[in-house]
Amino acid sequence: MHRNANIVLETIAYSCKYNLMKERDFKKLTNLFKALADENRLTMLSYICQCQTKGSRANVGSLASCCDIDFSVVSRHLSKLKSAGVLRAQKEGKEVFYNLEGKEIAKQLRALADFIEKANCC
Repeated sequence: MHRNANIVLETIAYSCKYNLMKERDFKKLTNLFKALADENRLTMLSYICQCQTKGSRANVGSLASCCDIDFSVVSRHLSKLKSAGVLRAQKEGKEVFYNLEGKEIAKQLRALADFIEKANCC
């Protein structure tokens, strides 16, 4: 999401006289949408979800094979997802396993949905 989109959200908030979301919320949402705006990252999230559902775990090696991309690229994608609060990393020995932070993602999206619904100015 570009800076202009962020400005649009802020304009909506202030023009409707609702201060339901703060600047930090916009930054969190911007980071979330940037992290999710890549096909490889979405594929990786889907794979991690499938692993969690089956009771197995995802690491860089398994993600590289599922997405057919290099380890270094997988690591960069995982870093972006982790910094956006989408994933949690758990290190065990030399391996790092990744889990989806579903509740955190839902919380951020719910805040945006509540903001849009309560603003009701569009």
